[in-house]
Amino acid sequence: MSRPVDSSDLERLGGDLRQEMHSMGEQVRTELRQEIQATGEQVRAELRREIQASAAETRLQMEQFESRVLARVDASAAETCRYMGVVAEDLRSDIKAVAEGLGALDEKVERFRGEVREDFGRVDRRLLHLEVRVIGRSGPS
Repeated sequence: MSRPVDSSDLERLGGDLRQEMHSMGEQVRTELRQEIQATGEQVRAELRREIQASAAETRLQMEQFESRVLARVDASAAETCRYMGVVAEDLRSDIKAVAEGLGALDEKVERFRGEVREDFGRVDRRLLHLEVRVIGRSGPS
């Protein structure tokens, strides 16, 4: 048989329930904190792994980019060097042609000087002959 429930029994039962609920609430909070901490550590560890993987991938991409840029620079430098070699050879050719032209001009000038000396020598001789004739004609009369 059951006995009648009185108010003190109810109060005690209510107090016991409150205490038990409070105790369960603390236990649940503790478990939640532990779970949150464990989950936070897992998330941090996973983020670290992802960051490290991303950093490694970025380094690899940067190395590949650097390699491609250096290859392009080397190719461009080689092409520029070849072009400048052709330009230099053209300039050497032009300089050689100018030097040969100057040599030919020098020869012509020397020939011309020789011809002018000969011509002046002839003119001088003719003038001397003419002078001798003129003086000879106008000589003592």
